[in-house]
Parts: sequence; structure tokens; C-alpha cells
Amino acid sequence: MRTHWSIVLLVLAIGCSWTDKASHHPNTHRGIALQTDAPRGGVYADTSGKEFEYRIFRVHVKNDSTVPAELAMDFPGGPIALLPDTDKYISVFLFPDDISPDTAQDVFNYGITGSEDYVRTRPSGPTSLRTTVLPGEAHILYIGVVFSPEGLDGLGRAQLFIGGQKPDPSFFPEGSVPTGTQKGNELDLTFGISIDPPEHYSMVPCGRIAFEK
Repeated sequence: MRTHWSIVLLVLAIGCSWTDKASHHPNTHRGIALQTDAPRGGVYADTSGKEFEYRIFRVHVKNDSTVPAELAMDFPGGPIALLPDTDKYISVFLFPDDISPDTAQDVFNYGITGSEDYVRTRPSGPTSLRTTVLPGEAHILYIGVVFSPEGLDGLGRAQLFIGGQKPDPSFFPEGSVPTGTQKGNELDLTFGISIDPPEHYSMVPCGRIAFEK
């Protein structure tokens, strides 16, 4: 069954493109376009032999505005409760730049070098990203999600949201994206993850986009 799910994940992710509305969830606000590609991943066992599932989500952040935009993202590294059942948890983290390709590659696990080894041995602390996206350019980042399959079913879906945007009800409850406190030159970011959609989900505040004045 584990092998079957890994094959399903790979098949679902083949053929990614900006125009594939079934696999992607584009968001555009104030000249910033966000797109989260369909999941890839599989199953691994920790040192005790316990099995975990992992997903990798590739996110495109495109700056169609006329000014540079600072992208800042932070994930806490600790367990995050899934709603509405807070006895189920996920871990969310950023893959480091030194093992992640900077161009979109539709190959195994998006071409991240040693992706499964990194998931298995990754540090338990916070992960962060700081970069500037120039006008007309895009930045690609990779977000990992790990969870125990006990009591959960389904491949999982995720999306990087700008605060207050309306989620797809097929994956997230209505009104689940927080509005946040938007400043004049900043956009709040939230990472939404749904396992067995839309039964179990979490909305993780994860950073901001700030336009240079």
C-alpha cells in the first residue's frame, strides 16, 4: 500500500504548469502572484522503525509589480495541530537553498538533492528564508510537510495564501484564511495544509511580503 501511494503521488504531480488549474492554486494580489504546485513525496521510517509520510510543495512567488519585494518566511519547526482534531499533528519546514533547484524541474521530488534523507535527518528547529524578488522575476521555494498516517487518509493539499484570500472549499473551510493586519506596504502570508481534504487542516502564519518604498 505504501508503494502504491508513492506511485499515485508521482503520477499526480506529472505535467505541472502555470496553466494547470486542477493541480495549482494561483493567487494574485497587488502584483504578487503565488502558485503552489501539486504534492510529491512518499513514506520513510525513523530510527525506531515508525513510518511517516512526507509531502513536498513547490511554491512560485512572482513579482509583477513595479518595485522590488522582500520575501520573508519562517516556520517554527515544532508540531502543529490539525483542526478540528487537535490530537493529530504535522511538522512544516523549508528545504534549504543548497539542496533545492532554482528552476522548476518536473522530476522525482522536484529535483531536491537527497530529499528523503533530508526529511529523515532534518534539524528540529525553525527554518527561515529571506530574499528579494525583483520586478518581473520569480522565486521558487520548497515546503516540506511530515505527518504520521495514523488516523489520517488522503494525499494532502497545500497552498500559500496572502492574508484574507478566499480558499478553495474543496480543501479548506470557508473563512479559514486569517485576514491579518495588513500594513500599507506589506502582505501577510499563511501556509494552509489539508490532509484528507477537507477533513483535517491547519493554517500556519509563515511570513510576509514587503514592497520597497
